Amino acid sequence: MSVFRPVRRVTDRDGRDWEIYAYRLELPPHARRSGFLRRVAAALGRAFVELPRAAFAARRSDEWTIEAVTWVPRRTSYTWKTTGEYRGNVIAQVEAGVAAGGIPRPRYATFVGVEEGY
Repeated sequence: MSVFRPVRRVTDRDGRDWEIYAYRLELPPHARRSGFLRRVAAALGRAFVELPRAAFAARRSDEWTIEAVTWVPRRTSYTWKTTGEYRGNVIAQVEAGVAAGGIPRPRYATFVGVEEGY
């Protein structure tokens, strides 16, 4: 399973395509930087410090993040946290709930929230 490739794809009742991701790697949020050199320094810091730290922490953790994302008409994502034991079950419930057209409330998962963007 990868943060870069969806584990499932589904279309809801309104015809929107959703991608469902499952991952353990959790990077801390980053602040927007102004100026080219600050952006480069921040990107290098994330790549060489934060990414290895997050990968090491993910190896010790059994917490999984399940995220359903649609990109049209605007980016919308729903996020849940669960354990490795229930990961497959939660993914199946999220897939069914999104296909039904609502915000899924899977059993054995904690709803983190909705994020709407650009």
